[in-house]
Amino acid sequence: MMKFSDSTDMELWFSFKKGDNSAVSFIYREYFPVLYRYGLKFSVDTFLIEDTIQDLFTELIKNRETLGDTDNILFYLLKSFRRKLVRKMENVNRYDFTGEMTDEYPFEVVWSAEQELIVEEESKQRSSLLLKALSELTPRQKEAVYLRFTKELDYAVIAEIMDISIEACRNLISKAISNMKKQIDEKG
Repeated sequence: MMKFSDSTDMELWFSFKKGDNSAVSFIYREYFPVLYRYGLKFSVDTFLIEDTIQDLFTELIKNRETLGDTDNILFYLLKSFRRKLVRKMENVNRYDFTGEMTDEYPFEVVWSAEQELIVEEESKQRSSLLLKALSELTPRQKEAVYLRFTKELDYAVIAEIMDISIEACRNLISKAISNMKKQIDEKG
């Protein structure tokens, strides 16, 4: 396994595009916190931010063979993430960004270290709630959620692994997410 911490962005991106799963993991671990904090500047909806990051990486993995080259992965990810997040925010009718971006869109910068600590503590609390909600799922739901969001497998592959139809797989994951949201809402 290549040691990516010593690699240039071009080398790392090349490995990612060629299907090296350890490169995917490295990029995700390295840039998830940066993207998450950047997303918090646009919205306090942590689930929207996390969902957008997951969608971004899912799309990148799905299309990695056709992606262009980059010598700045952070720039590439931030630009792509921002576009996806804004689109999602538009889709849920929270904001109207039609046409050119104006100066009238949400973006909050907090410069104090104290605020960063508060955000970090809130994130830990949310993680704790999420883990509790995950523990309440059935074993089959846990497996489906694990395969979908941890292993980033598509529904067809998960359905085949679990020996169920694709529709049943989608329903299983949807119900699991719904149950988790309910648990979090009740306890959060």
